Amino acid sequence: MSPSNAKIIFISNTPCFAAENVPRNSREDPGNGSSRSSQVQQRIYIPTDMQIRYVAHIIIAYILTFFVIWVIRRELATFVKLRHQFLISRSHSKLAQARTVLITNLPDSVQTEQDLLKMLTFVPGGVKKVWIYRQTGELPDLFNERNKICKKLEKAECQLLRDALKAKRDEDQARRDAERQAKKLAAKAAKERKGSEETAAAEQIQIDVEKNERNRVSLAFGKVVRPTHRLGRIPFHGQRVDTITWCQEEIARLTEQIDRSRKSLDRDQSHGAAFVECNLQLGANILAQVIVSDEPLRMYDKWTDVAPDDIVWRNIDDSGYETRARYVTSWLAMIGLIVLWTFPVAFVGLLSNVSSLCVKVHWLAWICRLPNIPQGIIQGILPPVFLAILFLILPWILKGLAWYENIPRWSLISLSVYKRYYIFLIFHGFLVVTLSSGLTASIPKILSNPGSVIEELSMRLPDASTFFLTYTVTTGLAGAASALLQIAGIALYFLHRWLFGDTPRQAYQKTYVMPTADFGVILPRISLVATIALAYSVIAPVINGLAFLAFFLLWVAWKYLFTWVFDQPDAGETGGLYYPLALGNLFMGLYIEQICLAGLFFLATDAQGRRSSIPQGALMVVLFAITLAAHVLLLKSYGPITRNLPTVLSTKKIQDRWERKQRGQHEILPDLFNRERVSKLVRRKLKIETKPVDAAAIIAEEKRKEADKMEEKEQKTKENLHDLEMLKAVVNSSYINGISDTPPAEKTQEQAVSSSIDRNIGPSGSIPASQPDASVQRPVGSAAGEAVVKDHGDAAGSGVPLSRGNTKDSDASKGSKKGKSPARADNTPAMTLRPGFDSQTKDNSDDEEDDDDLEDNAFDHPSTYKPAPIIWIPKDDLGLSVLLVEELTKAGVSASDAWAFINKDGDVDVSRGPPDEEWTGGHDL
Repeated sequence: MSPSNAKIIFISNTPCFAAENVPRNSREDPGNGSSRSSQVQQRIYIPTDMQIRYVAHIIIAYILTFFVIWVIRRELATFVKLRHQFLISRSHSKLAQARTVLITNLPDSVQTEQDLLKMLTFVPGGVKKVWIYRQTGELPDLFNERNKICKKLEKAECQLLRDALKAKRDEDQARRDAERQAKKLAAKAAKERKGSEETAAAEQIQIDVEKNERNRVSLAFGKVVRPTHRLGRIPFHGQRVDTITWCQEEIARLTEQIDRSRKSLDRDQSHGAAFVECNLQLGANILAQVIVSDEPLRMYDKWTDVAPDDIVWRNIDDSGYETRARYVTSWLAMIGLIVLWTFPVAFVGLLSNVSSLCVKVHWLAWICRLPNIPQGIIQGILPPVFLAILFLILPWILKGLAWYENIPRWSLISLSVYKRYYIFLIFHGFLVVTLSSGLTASIPKILSNPGSVIEELSMRLPDASTFFLTYTVTTGLAGAASALLQIAGIALYFLHRWLFGDTPRQAYQKTYVMPTADFGVILPRISLVATIALAYSVIAPVINGLAFLAFFLLWVAWKYLFTWVFDQPDAGETGGLYYPLALGNLFMGLYIEQICLAGLFFLATDAQGRRSSIPQGALMVVLFAITLAAHVLLLKSYGPITRNLPTVLSTKKIQDRWERKQRGQHEILPDLFNRERVSKLVRRKLKIETKPVDAAAIIAEEKRKEADKMEEKEQKTKENLHDLEMLKAVVNSSYINGISDTPPAEKTQEQAVSSSIDRNIGPSGSIPASQPDASVQRPVGSAAGEAVVKDHGDAAGSGVPLSRGNTKDSDASKGSKKGKSPARADNTPAMTLRPGFDSQTKDNSDDEEDDDDLEDNAFDHPSTYKPAPIIWIPKDDLGLSVLLVEELTKAGVSASDAWAFINKDGDVDVSRGPPDEEWTGGHDL
């Protein structure tokens, strides 16, 4: 995102920077007549007798505007193409979230999955699975409270273990001191040959040391005060309780309540939202774009690319009218925040100028009487500190407003924060500073002649460019340096580790989990620099070169971070939706520039005091209208194809395969969704029942299927045992007939199988024509009795060579030798005796199988099925963690000390993820 946005600014500002040397601006300031000593401060000051020079500004403004619009249009076209390629790529389209749609505000008539399936029969390819969001009552609150207490218990257990290790270190130090004392006494006794009291004292000390060594575990715990905390919401108030005991009791109580609530859930009561997983990505995108219900606002809001970890569960159960009311309320609160934020920012500004205020304001006179150092702290240190605190808490306030807007995905909340933060920065970081700078410089003359306020502001408005020149340079140098250093993350990492210590989960987060970039907070600041550069590109053209430098440094820094430091989880992937927002924000810079220039032209006067640049101002108004029209046109043109995936992209691959099957008969147009094709797809991929049945029928059907599976499993076991006996007979006969030189008892089963196969396979691996059925046998199954390779019909007679070296089954057999195939516990090899079938032959059907499948509870609320977290305790050398795990287990709390370690200094390290989370890589991969 940032590197591409930087390239836009580089290109768009280059012609403006070159235009800086155009002799259009006078070096003489009409306000004071002094010569400008610095090229950096050059701005628009046209003498009254040279008003024709304003034509140069008009030409540069038109060239800049059309160039920027052309670049934005080109970048949007490139972005849309790249986004579409990403969405239909194998790496993304294989994810189940690419085929999942969230639908909110369901009609009251839709209470079950079958009701919803009846309404979605039009979806191309059909629907694979449906999750109805049910009424959960108090379950979410109980679930969150239990997770919070589990974290508290885990932290308390780690603190207890850390304190015990510290006590053990102190004890070891005391033992070493005692040993040294004993050795000194013994040496002294031996030297003086007293051998009486001092020798006895030394022996007693040695006995005490050995006793302490034997009881080191009990002593370590005995000298440690168990963690405690106070009950109640008021700090330092309430009953003090043992943290570990209290957490154990609370977890047991909450677990019992959660289990009761789960059993009493009303499975037939819809909560107004549903998740629909389609068989095709095309079907999901079509479903998201059509109007399904005939009721107002029912099933109107739909979102694609929905992942379970990206869901804001509290924001998916509101009605359509409530959602829109919260949207309006959220933005009204945003406007109110912008207005109210002016007061603390103004206070910071006054604080920075307190030395002059204390002279005029009598109740601030005490500040003038302070020494120079306190005055310097108040005026120089406190303002930037207060301003930094204000803008530190601002993103959290904006996130709260975006959450209140009822956005159902965390990634989309970040997009909303980006919009809000940028608007906030434009108002407080640009417009307020610009107006206040011009107003402050013009206050004396305005007070003496109020009628000259407009003219005075038009002349003094460019003075604010000096501040923004400094701001641009600071952003480029300091922003890039701080981004590379990541000083805040490093400081928090070591401070937290030294002051509070880490739990295994915290150590895992720091060691294995890569940080993610919060684009909603990062990009608005960069977009502000782009807006400032465009707004002052004509008024103060030197800012273009500084902006070029700033964006080059930011590009280098963030390219490195996005390549080596930051990660983007699939759940939070937006497909680059921040980029069109960043491009659209460039129009804000053009608007500000054109409005400012139009005001300057309309207010410019000649030597006789007449308005001399009315035509130039009118041309700027025309340019503003052209820019606005181009902005609206680009939004209307690229907005729909940016938000949605066109159907032509989803069907192109299918159509290409269809044409290849027709072998050049392109005149035959494929019907991608005819009855035969859809039926084939449903038979192959659809895994849900299509006929509505009651609960009793579902249970009976499941029992019948389970009985059939058990019967089939027993039958296969008998057949495989029979085949194994036949195979042994073949091996024995080969030894008796002299074909094999090794007795069967001295052969492994795999060698035996190979010798029996080689009798019927020719030198090239094919079956001789004279023995077409010699190897037609059933495969030898695994220990569980399941056949590894299924019967494939007429594949035996195809004459395709049988290759054991490149089949999936042979690979699995190799994996079983390494102990990585738990399905084959014995040494029975998995082999394919049927010729003519290659297990690696891919299905040539029109649709590829998806590698990613969602769990049955993927889109159920976590409180309805997730167990309590396992208390993860680090393992220590003394074995104290074993005692803690046993104590928690007896109390009914799951605990483990696997894969986590704590050294004698109390530092925690882990070798993989938590025991209650899936692990797909790392040291034990």
